[in-house]
Amino acid sequence: MDVKKAPSPFITNPQSPTKPLWDIYTRIFHWLLVLGIAFQYYSAELSDSQIDHHATVGYALLGLIWFRILWGFVGPYSARFSVFVPRLRSLFNYILARPKPIYASHNPLGSLAVLAFLISVLVQAISGLFMTDDIFFNGPYQSWFNTTLTEVIQSLHNYAFTALQILIVVHIIAVLVHRFTSEPFIIKAMLDGNKPHHAYPAMSPFTLHLRAWLCMLVIMLKMWVLLVYLPEYLGLNADEYW
Repeated sequence: MDVKKAPSPFITNPQSPTKPLWDIYTRIFHWLLVLGIAFQYYSAELSDSQIDHHATVGYALLGLIWFRILWGFVGPYSARFSVFVPRLRSLFNYILARPKPIYASHNPLGSLAVLAFLISVLVQAISGLFMTDDIFFNGPYQSWFNTTLTEVIQSLHNYAFTALQILIVVHIIAVLVHRFTSEPFIIKAMLDGNKPHHAYPAMSPFTLHLRAWLCMLVIMLKMWVLLVYLPEYLGLNADEYW
């Protein structure tokens, strides 16, 4: 897995044969995130009877984001933050470049969008733990703060959701632009994980699955502590949110 020299981040020939780049867990994360956010929009904006499910899916999204954060440190080369999070110089060079270079992983602007997605969903999921609809749902930490602070958290939750919707629109437009200009393979790569890259180092299937399942175990333990153990330890009513 470790290499002395990092592979080129650029795709020099978009017509060259494709090779595996995005691992199965990164792709599953991507599409579960899409489904989860779509349901959250439906349950919050279009339905009056899905608040309980809205909370459950919110907890699942929180676990999903934590998995991706862990995966960004221990996952395959192309999924690691150290590979695709841009330095300031790379970002400016990309913005000024004409024509734009094609990246095997995320380009610098796309990398910032990934980080923005993770942060906005994380802010929404965590803030939801402190919220209530005053009818059916109370978050596990809703009674921890006073009313004023809870209202501030409610506003943060709403602002993060607005930011997330803007990010989604920008993301879809960017993907379509790349699809019909320089990267005809981009949408297909989201499904099968293949792009015409320059030999990004692969992780063995055994190591890949072992690390992924260990990450999942860590996340499940963390969610249990957050949703069950810690509220009881703090003397909050654990029955309010189940």
